[in-house]
Amino acid sequence: VVRGIKCISVDSNNNIVGQIGTERNRENIDFSSIPSNLINAYISIEDQRFFSHHGIDVKRTGAAILSYFKNFGQASFGGSTITQQLVKNITGDDSNSIKRKIKEWWYAFTLDVYYSKEDILLAYLNIIYTGPNIYGIESATNYYFEKEVTDLNLIECAFLAGITHSPYSYNPFNNSDNTQKIQKRTLVVLNKMHELGFITQSEYDTAKNSLPEELKFKKGTISKNTLNINSYHTDALINEIISDFSEKYNVSQTFALNYFSLSGSRIYSTVNVETQKILEKEFKDPKYIIQSVNNDTHSQSAFILIDNSTGYVIACTGGLGEKTSSRSFNRATQMKRQTGSAMKPIAVLIPAMAQKIITNVTLLDDTPSSFIDYKCNLYSPINYDNYKGQITLRQAIETSQNIPFVKIMEQLTPNTSIKYLRKMGITSLNENDINLSLALGGLDEGISPLELAGAYTTISNSRNL
Repeated sequence: VVRGIKCISVDSNNNIVGQIGTERNRENIDFSSIPSNLINAYISIEDQRFFSHHGIDVKRTGAAILSYFKNFGQASFGGSTITQQLVKNITGDDSNSIKRKIKEWWYAFTLDVYYSKEDILLAYLNIIYTGPNIYGIESATNYYFEKEVTDLNLIECAFLAGITHSPYSYNPFNNSDNTQKIQKRTLVVLNKMHELGFITQSEYDTAKNSLPEELKFKKGTISKNTLNINSYHTDALINEIISDFSEKYNVSQTFALNYFSLSGSRIYSTVNVETQKILEKEFKDPKYIIQSVNNDTHSQSAFILIDNSTGYVIACTGGLGEKTSSRSFNRATQMKRQTGSAMKPIAVLIPAMAQKIITNVTLLDDTPSSFIDYKCNLYSPINYDNYKGQITLRQAIETSQNIPFVKIMEQLTPNTSIKYLRKMGITSLNENDINLSLALGGLDEGISPLELAGAYTTISNSRNL
């Protein structure tokens, strides 16, 4: 986990179809490429006993605990080692509670037992926050100096190590002039490096005297690689894995995301790459995009395709137009909408047939009718294709008459219908859906296209409910 290798998603042919963590501007670097001055700068200012402690600096931790209790729990613990900071970055938990801190100590100790100091330091330097949506020292070096880590001089190394606790405060590209603040902080790091013997008196004096001239900033171009923007299918896969991992191991979803971003895991996807490409190409076609009057929104759509024989989602797209970011809103899996008449077969026909309330030749009365719903309100649905009197179930389905389906639901009951719908994988319904309008897809919040498509596989597979 701590090596910072990207987690990838692959198809059945082992082709990479996505990466987890690409929404962050971060480039990983090998330990051998990191200058010793940069390592020593971070050690000096962040954790001077890093190579001698076991994940926890007992001296600093003791002082932090004493301060915490002296201030009745109002003071920050502080005293975090580089290993503890790595834990915090991985878990995403930075709350100031004693319970969280104890967990952090244990995780830090465990990391120190199972991984080398080199591994821990490399992971830390690859994932720390270093600027505006910038993570890791490689991206930071490019952002502040438009160069690679291997080309950093002593002063630049000191600057990078010094901004860790507050990158925004020391950002030279902010509107305010931070020159004096930046130089002062850089000098603090240089002084600490000299104090600990990482640089000589001569090196310190030279760096101090040349600091104003040598610390020159040149903003590099930081832009997300659009080739790494995952498809809607991969997004859905990542979200599902993170949710399942979080629930199974009782950890936060932030921790789960960070874990997979760093784990180097290989995740096998159900996607059919060619089908997915065809779908994405079609959804980018401008002919489907109709702009609103204010031009702030446009028409939208979603599509999901399931292989009935396996239950695999082989393609999906969650919106019209060009996809510009990973893990954006996915209408195929995250959007809830009213289903309308698409609900009739799964909410009425399947449950009612299973309960032997109807058969395919049952005669039904399709005439204007009113019902008392479950909240004792009068419910008077109407047909959109006139009324046909006595008709068979087949005829009612053919023209999607409303009244016959509500009458069947009245016998079936919404509670029974919902039990069957849950067996079919529809979990979004709530107590407000326990109503006769469920027969016509008049739902409280609605369901997702994924749930609806999944439920219909029950019909195609003749599944016994």
